[in-house]
Amino acid sequence: MSLRPLLLAAVLALVPLAVAQGDPVPELQPVPAGSLPATPVLLDRAATPSPAGTTATLDAPRMARSPLTLSMTVQRPGGPVLVVAVRRDNAQNCAFAPLLRVVEVGTRRVVYPVAGRQRLCTQEIVTKSTAATGRLSFSREVTLPPGEYVIEAWLPGVVEGALVRVPAAPVRVSVK
Repeated sequence: MSLRPLLLAAVLALVPLAVAQGDPVPELQPVPAGSLPATPVLLDRAATPSPAGTTATLDAPRMARSPLTLSMTVQRPGGPVLVVAVRRDNAQNCAFAPLLRVVEVGTRRVVYPVAGRQRLCTQEIVTKSTAATGRLSFSREVTLPPGEYVIEAWLPGVVEGALVRVPAAPVRVSVK
């Protein structure tokens, strides 16, 4: 006998017991008319700004064969030490950083990440700092079919307890 019929029988047996208890379910209080905002509250993209004086550069070969090796350099010259904590991303094939969005040139078709192919990744955190050089680097590989693409990259992370997003300028690549 499978487990499903047993669970269904147990739930159905508990329903009359719950009804026989006689404890009424408390009613929900009506919400006062002025307590809800009239218009929906929209999240502001500036809620996760890049730390002051921080810039990022994405390096990728202009023409290459797949898989592409991408490198992102985050710089904070002359400022205080920048310590960034990044985690694996379920939608990015469990990669740490940089996070990518690859769009086919001439269309709006997103090639990577593929929608609906999220994974359940271990929630490891990597911490890097710009201690001596004023810069830190992240690199990763991405496999793409032949074609022309624009790659957008950004570094999401935690800096001084705040979520940040450091974007890099998009790069155009040709995969042979």
